[in-house]
Amino acid sequence: MFLLGFLACLGVAPRRTQAQPILPPTARADSLAARPAGLPSQVVLRLDYAARALFAGRDYGVRQSATTPSLLYNHRSGAYAGVSGGFYSQASPGYVLTDFSLGYGNLLGSKLLYNVSYDRYFYNASGPAVLANTGGLLLSYDFGPLSLGSSYAFVFGGGETGQRLVPSLSGYKAWKHLGFIDKLFVLPSLSATIGTENTSYQIFPPKVVQAVKAKKTKKTAAAPVTEQVNDFGLMGWNLALPVKARIGHLTLGATYNYALPIKLPHEDNEAGFGAKSFVSFSLSYSWNTSRQGK
Repeated sequence: MFLLGFLACLGVAPRRTQAQPILPPTARADSLAARPAGLPSQVVLRLDYAARALFAGRDYGVRQSATTPSLLYNHRSGAYAGVSGGFYSQASPGYVLTDFSLGYGNLLGSKLLYNVSYDRYFYNASGPAVLANTGGLLLSYDFGPLSLGSSYAFVFGGGETGQRLVPSLSGYKAWKHLGFIDKLFVLPSLSATIGTENTSYQIFPPKVVQAVKAKKTKKTAAAPVTEQVNDFGLMGWNLALPVKARIGHLTLGATYNYALPIKLPHEDNEAGFGAKSFVSFSLSYSWNTSRQGK
């Protein structure tokens, strides 16, 4: 349920968004996770580009961009399914992964949104897939123009498990009928990433992460032994300032991202802990397959 930043198509309940860690955009981004029932069934074709591919502000010594095409289907009941692909500028081959996602999202009352999801990743690389499965839960509560929410992800596969919690505060402001623009949206958000260090395997190859992964030295009777550890804690903060414009069935978006990684107790400095800022862009086209509320 990585959503990447995370960039909804505006035909899908745009004010109910959820901030995500800076990840490559996946099949859902933040649009399907925030879709209450009552809207029409919809198909969304989407393309995302992020100038930097990061995990909780870390680049692990690899400076690269990410491009993600995706195809989404939202059923009016709140159920959804999607598939997306991930292209990375410094990877070889450039096409890295395919993400299949399933989930259900709806409202409890008029203010509380919930979403449950499952994602399965298929990597275009040799060797066993690590942490290729994600089960997720998202809760978000609206109060006026603001939303307070949190997403939890349990990741597993390849003999490892990991966890990630992303609390967030987001806002929403919209203007209608600005010339040829049907709606203009601003959706700022502030989020934190709290989790285990190994969850970065879903973006960066394990061998890249392990080269700079958290380590500690244990004293033994024979000699000190250095081993890798999997710390859990606050990993970083992210500020996102998205602006989106809807023109008919087409939605254009641009987002300024500011990421501030926080070093875990045993983490190596080479993971990359300087503050980073970059822009990301999105383009989507949606069409209804049923009438609203029918």
